[in-house]
Amino acid sequence: MSHAELLTPADLYELAAALAQMTPRSRLLAGGTDLVNALRREGTEPDLLVDLSDLTELHIVSREERLLHVGSMVTFSELQADRVVRDCAPCLAQAAAQVGSVQIRNLATVGGNVASASPCGDSIPALMALEARVTVLQRDGTTSLRPIRDVVLGPGTTSLALGEAIVDFVFAPLEPSQRSVFVKIGSRSAVSVARLSAAVVLQCDGREGTLSGVRVALGAVGATAFRDPTVEASLEGAPAGPAAARRFADACADAISGAIPGRPSLPYKRRAALGLACDAWNGLGLDPRFEPDTSADVPVS
Repeated sequence: MSHAELLTPADLYELAAALAQMTPRSRLLAGGTDLVNALRREGTEPDLLVDLSDLTELHIVSREERLLHVGSMVTFSELQADRVVRDCAPCLAQAAAQVGSVQIRNLATVGGNVASASPCGDSIPALMALEARVTVLQRDGTTSLRPIRDVVLGPGTTSLALGEAIVDFVFAPLEPSQRSVFVKIGSRSAVSVARLSAAVVLQCDGREGTLSGVRVALGAVGATAFRDPTVEASLEGAPAGPAAARRFADACADAISGAIPGRPSLPYKRRAALGLACDAWNGLGLDPRFEPDTSADVPVS
């Protein structure tokens, strides 16, 4: 039985050289939490493993001028604890804190989570709401910046070509006047895979609390996380209040109907969307607190 060759590049130059050697059977190794299970399911052994652990520059969170850089090898435990991320991208820190168990968060990386492209990947809606771009290294040593929506295409599917690797994620840090939140619903309160999730970024200004710059990404519904313009429009330009909260909840439920029409889980997810919207509204600290009426049937449109 053959054994995989292991390469451990120490810098981006060596990583590009390793990428140039990759075949369709080769794999990149980040935290390994998804890869190990995938290889067991496939019952195959790769011809080449490229271990990213020694690439110091991929383990760094840094703020440069008006951009925040999050290295692809930053673990969820590190994201959860990082003061810059907590101050400048709270929804990403909150998403990181809800990934799996402590043991998983200590190993799993944000780059691996995105590259796995799971529909329930917690980091993806947060990065979409933050309008993150993905720095991708090619096998010839060049890099490109791609919007995350152009990288994650569907379940287990990305636009990454053979011999390409995620280097970091780049986005503008949120201003003090901006608020963000990540919420999810799972089958249990801890160590749970998301059944439904949402990340919201917005600004609340003036005496009336006018909402603007609204960005909403929904996850764990449909093929991949997505931003919905109708959900965003339900809050854009509106004063914070019960009417806006209700419109937001209804718009979330309608977006889910559009994403998974005819699915057996649709009635449950429409009802769950009301609670999710409530959690998001209250997590943003918008007044007054919102409690949706879930006693009545939620129509499936």
